[in-house]
Amino acid sequence: MGQEDRALSARRGLVRVGPAGRADPAADAEARLRAVLDEVTRLDAEIEALSEELADFSRRWEHALGAAFQDLAAAERLVRRLQALEDALLAAAERLRADPTPSRRRGRSAKRRHPGHAAWREDSPADDGAGPSGADAGDAPAEAPAQEPDAPPEVEPREAALKRLYRRLARILHPDLAQDASEQARLGDLMAKVNAAYAKGDLTALEVMAERLGAGDPLGELSPEERRAHLERRIATLSRIAASLARERDRLLRSDTARLRAEARRREVEGRDYVAETRAEVREEAEAAYADAVHRLARLGAAARDLTRARTTAMGKIAKRGPTGARRVFDPLEEAQIVRMGAARLERQRATPAARELARALEEAARPAPWDVALALLAFFAEDSGGRPPEALATAEGWASRWELLRAGWPGAPELPRLLARLPRYLSLGARAQGDAVVAGVQLADAALLAGVHIAMEREAVARIAREVLSALGPEEACSACGGRAPALHLFRTRGLDELNGLACPSCGAVLRSYWRYGEVDGLEALAPHALRLGLVAEATAQLAGTAIGFQMLPAEREALTADRLRRRFVELYLAPYEVELAPEAVGLARSEGPLAAGTRIGGGRGLRFTIRDGANPGEEELLELLRARIERRFRP
Repeated sequence: MGQEDRALSARRGLVRVGPAGRADPAADAEARLRAVLDEVTRLDAEIEALSEELADFSRRWEHALGAAFQDLAAAERLVRRLQALEDALLAAAERLRADPTPSRRRGRSAKRRHPGHAAWREDSPADDGAGPSGADAGDAPAEAPAQEPDAPPEVEPREAALKRLYRRLARILHPDLAQDASEQARLGDLMAKVNAAYAKGDLTALEVMAERLGAGDPLGELSPEERRAHLERRIATLSRIAASLARERDRLLRSDTARLRAEARRREVEGRDYVAETRAEVREEAEAAYADAVHRLARLGAAARDLTRARTTAMGKIAKRGPTGARRVFDPLEEAQIVRMGAARLERQRATPAARELARALEEAARPAPWDVALALLAFFAEDSGGRPPEALATAEGWASRWELLRAGWPGAPELPRLLARLPRYLSLGARAQGDAVVAGVQLADAALLAGVHIAMEREAVARIAREVLSALGPEEACSACGGRAPALHLFRTRGLDELNGLACPSCGAVLRSYWRYGEVDGLEALAPHALRLGLVAEATAQLAGTAIGFQMLPAEREALTADRLRRRFVELYLAPYEVELAPEAVGLARSEGPLAAGTRIGGGRGLRFTIRDGANPGEEELLELLRARIERRFRP
């Protein structure tokens, strides 16, 4: 504060009197102006300090609880998404039961792709749960209040205003600017008045001079009435500013941030930690929401099965006439927007630009976020498994158990519900027609994206994760040979001539179970080409009378395979089961250059063929025909 301001403040309570002892109105107005100005200064400083305190509290609150609130918000969004999907599936089933006949309107709308199934693009907006922090309006502190558009202007300090007005008037009225003697004399008188007002610290006089000069009026002497009128105008303006500042202060004091800070201080006095207590409460709410999501994920499967039953019934009631005039069964789901057609229904299996972008995204995420890649692979294997997913992926419980098994090897991998709450853009929670059933749950955002996963699995970083995922999809079995218990690995013990499925111990390779399966292909068996391509299993192939027969096993066993072991496997899987009267030692193994000794490692196995010793009966061609006939009659009465 300047010397003149301090002197004026000290004399603020004094009232100047006129010649007859009457109070001076201008002096009274100046005193009231100073009081209003002091009030504006006090309120402005109070708001600035309060804003800084609340902003600091908000930053500390967000740093301590932002992640917890975001987690809760993601869990609640996941619950809402699952509930909406379940409701949509149940409503679709009810519509099919009520009126399975397609209408023209529904037929036209079916051509529009459901928004939830749009092909993923790398530059599409993400729904990864990064929205609001999760705190409701009454729970989370707001950011430091920004200045409103109509907020009052800052009040200029008196000393700065004096200097500003003095310099402005001096630039206009300085005698050196005159062009003749008379003009110099006039400007000299005016500048003397400006200097006198500035010397006395008479801000009012300078303001009135500036107003007159701006209006083109002569400066003249400032009368008491003019001084008082000017002061009253300034008092009115500053009073409005003071009222606005008071409202802003009261708004800050009533804000959620101020309420939270007051509550935190109250609990601190009681020896409690409001932040820690709030964090525990929010985490408890999030855990309850995630548990609800897991429960709803199971209900989603039930809703999908209900829609499958309604679809089957409806397909028996409706038909459409084809271009040749023949009646054909019409699938009502082709006109539904909530259920997309599965990958098997695509007219063309080609890699779209979006699929290639997905392949790049999976390769880039393989090291920093293998769990995102694993979830995409689980969705891929569930859909690429033929008529139905593997048993491990047929229920929500199966998904949860397999995920826990996989994430144990990835420090930092999130729990499944939390990952579902922040799905990557190329995945969605939805429903699809797969075979004769409707399957609901995690799936690729568009069926065309499956080609992108195919491409990505050609990269070793993704293939390594794919091997882990695929090896976790078999049924859990106990191995009597090594004593271990783990998901068994599916393989075709033999294929080509006959098809015998097997479940092998992934540790020692012992065959735990063998079975034939005719008719509908089980989901796990349909993934056998992926297991072979990824190197989870290996295969040795040999011909019998020109027909190739394959034998699958673990890679370690295939590497150590000898001619005698492959011969004995042929005897075990073909001669013994079909009771062929042929001595086992009559079977041999040869390459183009000649017979192989029993202990010869077969290496790559190219050009191998089974041979029958000369004079043995049946011969190679007779044995092939005999086996075919008995395989064909295997289940006939």
